[in-house]
Amino acid sequence: MTYKISTRFAIFFALIALATGASIEALAASSPLETLLFAFAQGKRDKEIAALSNIEWKGFAYPEDSEKDLSVTYHLLGQLRLRGFGDVDLPVGIGAKATSKRGNEGDASIDVIFHSAKGARGIELQKFYPSSNYQEILQRQLSAGTVTLLSDNCKTDGYGDQIDDEHTAFFRINLLAEPRPIFVRAGRNEDGGKNSPGETFFSFSLFTPGSDMTKRSCVTRIEPLR
Repeated sequence: MTYKISTRFAIFFALIALATGASIEALAASSPLETLLFAFAQGKRDKEIAALSNIEWKGFAYPEDSEKDLSVTYHLLGQLRLRGFGDVDLPVGIGAKATSKRGNEGDASIDVIFHSAKGARGIELQKFYPSSNYQEILQRQLSAGTVTLLSDNCKTDGYGDQIDDEHTAFFRINLLAEPRPIFVRAGRNEDGGKNSPGETFFSFSLFTPGSDMTKRSCVTRIEPLR
């Protein structure tokens, strides 16, 4: 009886894989971030993204005011684990009550930004500790696909008037089974502070970052074509 039930489940998941155009191996190999990026690129709605099971969701956060067009920008907050990191001391709390605990450096907070009329508009991800190997970190999260460096060595910040102290770089992610590319702005805070060992952050968007790269006076490595 156990064998028959197991066989039925195997057939069931195989049919799901065939229906979605993915192999069982690819589904099993997807990291939490890759799963989220697929849903983002495919234009999934907020409830569909909140149903992704390999991410620890903390729920939606809504602003108190609306935008001029009476629509609302709101957030889906959560946490996921990036591949390729080991245990470190992670800060807990701030100020006089600040302590630390052992945890995985790849544990990252995520903020999926939604527009009530336009759907998911972006994803913000942040982990503790500064890491300079942005491209390697992103590539480790993909079971298939490529990460291409678009530009780096930016001279100014996003406003174009202050020195870039976040070591900003831009990338394009091409997922194997999704024709729409995802663009990434990466940076890090090396100074940290009394209550932080520094951070690394990634901002994901479906829009080409050409104007942002120009404003920051970055060195272009390849044009960010869609």
